[in-house]
Amino acid sequence: MRLLALALFGAACSPYSISGPTTPSLAAFGPPRAEVGTVCVIRSSPWARAVTFIVHDNQRLVGATKGDSYFCYEAEPGAHTIVSDTFDSTDHPGRAQVVIAPGTRYWLVQDHDNNFGSVTSTLEWVDAPRAQQLIEGCAYRVVTEVPGHEQVPPPVPYAPAA
Repeated sequence: MRLLALALFGAACSPYSISGPTTPSLAAFGPPRAEVGTVCVIRSSPWARAVTFIVHDNQRLVGATKGDSYFCYEAEPGAHTIVSDTFDSTDHPGRAQVVIAPGTRYWLVQDHDNNFGSVTSTLEWVDAPRAQQLIEGCAYRVVTEVPGHEQVPPPVPYAPAA
């Protein structure tokens, strides 16, 4: 029941909007730029398709997902804390930490658990073969609208190291 309420809330009230399917501004596979790392967030889940999950890296908005979707961003080499959550959620955000190496690509699967009505965002690092399986059928999406305290990420979002 709470998941249904979350889905309706996320669909109707989130001040974050994302595009429909669009041409990727940053490839999910292939060689990344030598001086930065590339992180791709993939959401391939049959549940809560109407909910927008917002992603911050070191407190900077880098993207969001809704339904089966993904996005990629560049990250400065160094320590990164990535947080995935819904807007105005009273539930538990997902967190992942990584030390980005230059010229390296990373794939992060975004999902959620519903434990007795409490929705917890989950994040899991995967390798390239698993990422390729999960990305099939997903659309590349970008953030198009944000609330006043945020900035819309540029076409190729960038997260500085901590």
